[in-house]
Amino acid sequence: MNSSIINIVEFLAEDLALRQNVTRLFKRLESDSNTNITLSFKNVKSISRSFAHEYLTRKKTSKKKITETDMPVNVRKMFDVVNKAKPSKRTYIEQEPEAIWA
Repeated sequence: MNSSIINIVEFLAEDLALRQNVTRLFKRLESDSNTNITLSFKNVKSISRSFAHEYLTRKKTSKKKITETDMPVNVRKMFDVVNKAKPSKRTYIEQEPEAIWA
């Protein structure tokens, strides 16, 4: 069984902040011919809550087996925060737009 190792700093940046970068990352991961992928977080300096949330959400639905290595303490803590967060209790109600009379 073959596996790929991807250094996230070389592929994206040392500061992981944007959800759209997660989309870019997962396009790369899903196009990989290997099923097992290791992401190295070596030299990552920071990660936003939105990046961590989007990453974990996409990882859950990925067909790839993704493992993380070399994760700095601050990055691990952000993933822990996101994992421990309770799902939103907000209810979204779709409403018809109001008619505007001229």
